[in-house]
Amino acid sequence: MIPEMGKARRRASRGVERLKSGASRAMETFNSLLLQLVRGPSEGWTTFVLLLLSVILAAWSLGSVLRIPTPGLYSIAICSVLLGLLVAKIRFEPWRLAIGGLLIGLYLSFHQLTSLAESATILDRYAETGTGLFIWWQALVSGDVSTDTLPFSLFFLFALWLVGFICSWSLFRKRNIWGTLLPSGIVMVASLTNLTTGEQKVRLYLYLLVAFLLVTRLFMLERQNEWGLRGIQHGQSDSWLRLPDAFSLALTVVLITALLPGQPTKIEPIAAVWDRVSSPASVIVEKFFTIRGGVPSEGSGEGQGEGPYGDDSFGPAQVFEGSTTLREETVLIVEAPRSVYLRARSYDVYTSKGWETGDTRLVSPEWTPEHWVDAQVQKSQEVEVSIRGLVSLTAGEPMYLGGHPIAVSVDYQLEVAEPARYQISIVASMPDPPGQEESLPVDLQQAVRRLRELSRDSDGPLTELEIRSVLPDDTEVVSLVYSGGGVEKVTVERHLPIPLDTMSVCTTDRLGAGSSYQATVLVSTATESDLRTAGTEYPGWVLDRYLQLPGDIPSRLIDLAQELTTDAGTPYEKALAVRDYLRAMDYALDIEAPPDGADGVDYFLFELQKGYCQYFASAMTVLLRAAGVPSRMAVGYGPGEMVDVISPGETGGLPWPDDAIRYPFGEWQHQQPVFVVRNAHSWSEVFFPSYGWISFEPTPSSPLITRGGSVVLPPWDVGNGDDHVPGQTDDIDTSPSEAGGIDSITPWYVWPLGISAGLAVLGMVVWLLWRRLLGPIVEPRVAYARIGYLAALTRLGPQESFTPYEYGCRLRAALPDISRAIDKMVETYVRACYGCRDLTNEDRSHIAEAWPQIRNRLLRRALYSLLPGKFR
Repeated sequence: MIPEMGKARRRASRGVERLKSGASRAMETFNSLLLQLVRGPSEGWTTFVLLLLSVILAAWSLGSVLRIPTPGLYSIAICSVLLGLLVAKIRFEPWRLAIGGLLIGLYLSFHQLTSLAESATILDRYAETGTGLFIWWQALVSGDVSTDTLPFSLFFLFALWLVGFICSWSLFRKRNIWGTLLPSGIVMVASLTNLTTGEQKVRLYLYLLVAFLLVTRLFMLERQNEWGLRGIQHGQSDSWLRLPDAFSLALTVVLITALLPGQPTKIEPIAAVWDRVSSPASVIVEKFFTIRGGVPSEGSGEGQGEGPYGDDSFGPAQVFEGSTTLREETVLIVEAPRSVYLRARSYDVYTSKGWETGDTRLVSPEWTPEHWVDAQVQKSQEVEVSIRGLVSLTAGEPMYLGGHPIAVSVDYQLEVAEPARYQISIVASMPDPPGQEESLPVDLQQAVRRLRELSRDSDGPLTELEIRSVLPDDTEVVSLVYSGGGVEKVTVERHLPIPLDTMSVCTTDRLGAGSSYQATVLVSTATESDLRTAGTEYPGWVLDRYLQLPGDIPSRLIDLAQELTTDAGTPYEKALAVRDYLRAMDYALDIEAPPDGADGVDYFLFELQKGYCQYFASAMTVLLRAAGVPSRMAVGYGPGEMVDVISPGETGGLPWPDDAIRYPFGEWQHQQPVFVVRNAHSWSEVFFPSYGWISFEPTPSSPLITRGGSVVLPPWDVGNGDDHVPGQTDDIDTSPSEAGGIDSITPWYVWPLGISAGLAVLGMVVWLLWRRLLGPIVEPRVAYARIGYLAALTRLGPQESFTPYEYGCRLRAALPDISRAIDKMVETYVRACYGCRDLTNEDRSHIAEAWPQIRNRLLRRALYSLLPGKFR
């Protein structure tokens, strides 16, 4: 018993000792960190400030392009750099420190996000934010659409934390230049590519200045560390490029570069490599943001949603949003014989939260389905359209065309609807589940009723031939299910139309900002009388898709549609009745988004009673479908503002403002109007038998569409009267700097100024090199280092294993004609660095005398080595 008690006491004693030892080590670590924070990092506070500035500039650029609320970007940036410095100085397992830093970053990002909550206490805000994230996760798992921006705000906050933490860790733990600048550089590039040229300049030049100084600082630290390892004494003035000099040089280069004229140039090999590298990331981003159909449309213009970085998004989903603003800068410059709607995508599936594109496939323009029906339209003409985009398009994004493409100057693919499939029961004793027959198109409902009548009247089961004879002509039997010696169920597939029913036309290659393409498209010239007499013989592929409405559509929407179209005798008159009703409502950009659970169109028509184009187009499409008229919502760009008719060698009859764009006549030779397009737009398209899809404009702020002709509005009429488009002006206010890729007339003094500035930069660089590398020297340490730099050009550079005397012997053997000067230099250097004695005037005179001889001899040897062998 006594020995066991002794063992227990010894174990307890050892436990106490280990606890004391651990506490002591923790206290020592804490005191060491505290002392280091007081003294500053070994790299110096200057290095820390430069790193912090680089991360803050990245946060500034990121915040400029985000269209979602991201509170505390700068706080996250500062905290990430500080924590990265702190954990980098702790001598502990790196992977544990990294995981701890990431967890802290995730918590701080979540904490910043709670400031968006409206609850009173911090715990309630935490609960509200967590609930919002959980609801979004449920939507992600179930494939539903969510309009909550909290996950995206959290993503960008944490991404910025990662950038700051990795940069700080790489610098203060590894002193790795790539890890220090690459993360923030990626954020800068991704952000700047989504800003206008004017917005890019300030951020880009400031970041380049800071990055230049940070690289210089890291090289200085590396050099001083190498000197310390070799036991060489050095001072702050020993570096040939000190931080003040680096600042002067970097500032001069940045300022001169900002003044140089430049034109954006697309380098095809680089663009191709960039597309290949960025395409996987683009797919991931598209899938990620499709969960909510895009993010809020602030700044997008005319209510269209924007991508994560601010570009107009025409992805496979569009949700109803809240307030938006109109864009000031030009997006497209279009040359066409008439005003055209540049459709990017159509949506056929309506949900209470917005619109989606149904099942589609990408096909080549030459593709023809195995089974198809002729859908040739009457009253159409081919139109030549030239489009220059001032924003880039990545491979796979929708292009902007004014009709069905016949020929396009760039490679493209068609996104076409998948043929609809239906499974029907033809045995009367085995009816379909409740509601399934009613969901079938009208022609298939009639076929099912006829087949069941034949089945009841027949003595035996129906044969395959009898079934095919009853089905509509534009369907194909895919499979048959047999039972009891006959066919029990049949799966049919609808034939696709030719020309194909395209949801979008996608480019296969990247189109950079400033790129242009020409297209021949088919546009309708049907008149009002043509559309009034079009009839209602809709093909099956139209009935399959373009009458869809959700099962829980509010009944008052159906009632309103019936009320508006009661006196309309034709689909065209129904479309006019709905359009005129909507155009009498108020146009507004500052509105509230529909609340959760509300139907967007119902909320717009009966609660808001005001909105922008997305709401008007959605309402017209839904009301027409409720009235039995096939329709869909289209998004893209409206006709824009006509600025002039350009003929060869002419500038047109309008007075050009001083800062207006001068279009390059070599590329715009047609005598056609030129339209400047600024804002994305939504409108409704209605299908008319024999005439195809016809555009309707329900938004009250946009002009009505002229039918049947090619007349365009005169430029002096644009923007006047009741049809004035908000955000557009009578004058062109796009400067060449905003045009981004459109050639402009360059003032005569720009090129001389640029050449003079370039010569000034070159002269300053030469002067700095002479002063810091070739100029007079009286300090032996500086002279010895410069000899090493110059000797490296002749393959006589120093090696780490050489002592100064051994290196001197090597130089004397290679350059015997200056051996006396080399001996003086080496002896003075050894006495100064290793003799711990002050320099005398005699030592300085020896250096001043020996340095020019050695410098000139090494330069001659370096130049001689560059000559071809036969000239040596």
